[in-house]
Amino acid sequence: MALKAIALRGSRPLGWLSSAPTYAKVVAVIVAVTLLLAAVGVGVWSYVTSNESATKYAHERQALATQLQTARQQGYTSQDLAPVTTQLNALNRKQVPWFLPSRPGYYQSSLTETVYLEKRLTTLEQQLLDQARGGTTQQMAAAQAATAQAQQAQAADPDIQSLQQRTDATNKALGAAINIRDYRAALQQSQAIMTDATTLANQTVAENAQVDQAAQQLVAQTGGNIDSLHKAGGDATSSGRNDASVAAYLNKSAPFAGYDSLQRAYSRMEKFAAMVGSGDVNQAARGTAGSQRYGGQVHTAMIAGLPAKAVIVSFQAQHLWAYQSGQVGMEAAVTTGIRGVTDYGTDFGPMKVVRKNHPWKMQSPWPHGSPLYYPDTVVQWATFFTETGESIHDAYWESDSRLGPGSQYDSSTRSHGCIHVPFGDAQWMYNFADVGMYVVVYPGDGSPVSNQLSLMTTDAQGKPQSQ
Repeated sequence: MALKAIALRGSRPLGWLSSAPTYAKVVAVIVAVTLLLAAVGVGVWSYVTSNESATKYAHERQALATQLQTARQQGYTSQDLAPVTTQLNALNRKQVPWFLPSRPGYYQSSLTETVYLEKRLTTLEQQLLDQARGGTTQQMAAAQAATAQAQQAQAADPDIQSLQQRTDATNKALGAAINIRDYRAALQQSQAIMTDATTLANQTVAENAQVDQAAQQLVAQTGGNIDSLHKAGGDATSSGRNDASVAAYLNKSAPFAGYDSLQRAYSRMEKFAAMVGSGDVNQAARGTAGSQRYGGQVHTAMIAGLPAKAVIVSFQAQHLWAYQSGQVGMEAAVTTGIRGVTDYGTDFGPMKVVRKNHPWKMQSPWPHGSPLYYPDTVVQWATFFTETGESIHDAYWESDSRLGPGSQYDSSTRSHGCIHVPFGDAQWMYNFADVGMYVVVYPGDGSPVSNQLSLMTTDAQGKPQSQ
């Protein structure tokens, strides 16, 4: 009985113990399922959050890329943009985390950095734009100051005018500038103007010192004789003006080689010419030295710019020079017609040889009874330079001794528009001249170029206005 009782009491614990493994499994399954659901939830949350952050990041990246592209189009250089692009490149090298829960943080961090770069780029663009604008303004002020110095030193007018025109154009461009490319272009232009103006001022000052030295030598050579200085300066000025006028006449017809350099030298000469007549010996000497220096440069430039063949006739000097390759091949005293009467005077202008005749019978276009009438006259060598009948020819009725200054005013010697030369020179000219060769007849009175140009009686191509 006792053993049975014991057996009965032990039957319950044995049944409970037999179900313990099943409970543990259930618990484990519950835990596993819970963890799985949590992991799925985290994954879903990470996925959703990552997509949202990635979308925002992609949007800002595109905005930054557009901003950079616009900046480049406006003229910002790679060096300008380096503070932004360097950080952007570093950002691009970062890898997207493989672990999904880490991705939201990666995208959020990248988004924050991209927004910062956009702001940094905006600030950088404005700083660089302000620098370019301010730099241009400073350079323009410096360029204008240098130009003023050159002008004060009496630099050539064409050079000063060129600087002023460039300054005006740059100021206009600066006023219309809207981006950094515009401002930097204006900055480069202003820097070039300042450099050129400074160089011009320095060169002019150096040349002035050389003129002053030459002036001192002139004072010593003339013993301070002011009349001698006045004459030397006047001769140099007249010659320079006449040479410049020849070039100006030719330049009316076609661009004269080296005309810009000639004009600069002529401008400088005129600045010193104004001092020649001074009653102060030193001032007169300075004017004479400057006129000689720059008048010589004008002459050299005029000779260098002449066509291969050209004939120059001075009305004042009643003299003809025939040039070939810059050398005088023949020169002679002449007699022209009276000046300023285009019906029977010799025209002033850059005319050209139109034909040649040997011999040639001249017939009066004026009727009997007219004071201008002349009987039929045969000349041997006629080189025509207008279609209205003006030619260079021999004149047997006028002795060679009567040719030269003043003969154009003598009614017994002056022509009706032609140019009389000695017989041998007329033949030489006939053989020398080519059709199309320039024959420049000009006042040659030593007055300024503007005045001598105003006395032209032909158009720019040498056609007489009376025709």
